[in-house]
Amino acid sequence: MNNHYIDNKRFEEIILLYQQDPETYEDDLVSLFDLLITNIIESFRFKVDPDDAKQECFALVLKTVKNFKPRKGTAFNYFTTIIVNNLKLLYTRNKKYNQKIENYIERKKDDFI
Repeated sequence: MNNHYIDNKRFEEIILLYQQDPETYEDDLVSLFDLLITNIIESFRFKVDPDDAKQECFALVLKTVKNFKPRKGTAFNYFTTIIVNNLKLLYTRNKKYNQKIENYIERKKDDFI
């Protein structure tokens, strides 16, 4: 079995079990989300800090896991969309922040010259 592969059927089973009994299934759920988030960060190569991005994605998916309903689509697609959209947001936010810092430094350079 490939360690980078997520079986959607098993993923959904764990999510539904977790929704009923979070304490018992937390470790299984976290390991599956860890794999999914890591795969997405590595595949899309977003220019974000991988550790920070992973932590933010974990917080988001653990908040949204209670909203997952299999009849609305597969767990893999549902959470991949949430994670990718969050990474886009993080990237944009970081890019804007870095641009503000660069602009500030440029403005302050003039003060010292």
